[in-house]
Amino acid sequence: MRNLFSFLVVFSLILVLFCSFMATPPDCNALKTGRFHSYTKKGDHIQITRIDGIQQDVNTQTKDTTYWKIEWLGNCRFAASYLSGAGPKNEAEKRLYENTILYFDIKEIADDYYIGTTTVKASNGMSVFTDTTWLVARK
Repeated sequence: MRNLFSFLVVFSLILVLFCSFMATPPDCNALKTGRFHSYTKKGDHIQITRIDGIQQDVNTQTKDTTYWKIEWLGNCRFAASYLSGAGPKNEAEKRLYENTILYFDIKEIADDYYIGTTTVKASNGMSVFTDTTWLVARK
């Protein structure tokens, strides 16, 4: 009986330690509005501004601007739907943009950035990628 009690005590301590090291989900309330920064592989700086369910993306080099409707689906998950702006080069591309939804899942928040996974669901298929969005512009 004493061995069983000792085992349960040790098991409980291990369980408590394990749970204390598990990551708690980030609090994304501060990311629902504000100014953020993204950088393309080509080095373009995209300034992102979120206000009241609308997101504006501005390429700071070309000044191309795109507007998105944002719907928060949870604490750190939101969907973006194309409203207008840069991107589509013809009517077929415009219809593709209008029928595509981007799902963003924010996985980690640090002092200067957050990391998220984007799932693009379009009529021509689906793709998933992970990217960093900066809370401050890189110099």
